Amino acid sequence: MQHANTKKSEIIFKTLSKLLREERLRQNKSQRLLAYEYDIQMSLISRLENGINEPKLISLWTICEALGIPLSELIRRVEQEIPKDFLLIEQ
Repeated sequence: MQHANTKKSEIIFKTLSKLLREERLRQNKSQRLLAYEYDIQMSLISRLENGINEPKLISLWTICEALGIPLSELIRRVEQEIPKDFLLIEQ
């Protein structure tokens, strides 16, 4: 299903992708190593980090567990990165 506000959704997904990549790199892990250590498809990690697909909740949760951060922490970081006046719903 396409969102009526696809452009705004992209801001969230791009921010999410950037933060996942930054966290993985901060931990000095390659996509290959992370995939191997936690039996996660490397293509999933790549797609999430490149913002190719709209991420599923379970995929985000899995990657967060592998990175050792709560999903809520990732969401908090996304909220901090996007503009304070950002809204998906037009008011």
